[in-house]
Amino acid sequence: MNKIAIQGFEASFHEIAALKFFGNDIETVQCASFPALFNTMKQDNADFAVCAIENSLAGSILPNYAMLRNSDLIIVGEVYLRIEMNLMALPNQRIENLEEVHSHPMALLQCRNFFDGYKNIQLIESDDTALSAKEIHLNHIKHRGAVASKRAAEIFNLEILAEDIHDNKRN
Repeated sequence: MNKIAIQGFEASFHEIAALKFFGNDIETVQCASFPALFNTMKQDNADFAVCAIENSLAGSILPNYAMLRNSDLIIVGEVYLRIEMNLMALPNQRIENLEEVHSHPMALLQCRNFFDGYKNIQLIESDDTALSAKEIHLNHIKHRGAVASKRAAEIFNLEILAEDIHDNKRN
């Protein structure tokens, strides 16, 4: 079984990309940041890594290119992953009752137009899309939503209140 380093956590978009490329028979090594991912590879704690290098909103992720260039790693393949942002919360919640929505800053930026219609919702930046969903599940937090993947909603038993809320539909 291959060990795959990913930036992010269970149900993150990097995990989805790893599963798409390597299949379901993998073990993920979760890394909180891209520098941690490259350090994991440097220390031979994973067989492969999945690392974003392009983003439809930000373009090229230059720090990741620099870390790749300064490492002895090689690219062995690529995955194109359509990023679909979804608003989720505990079951039986309504968008109108949400007070906060937590997610990664880039995810919140990618959904700006959607949230312009909900001035009552405070957007809170967090470290990871999937961790935002997991926190709601683990702590049974009402009146809070998360922007994350459909996989996060499934794994953490959350209800999707709005699908595909990202501004760029070719994300």
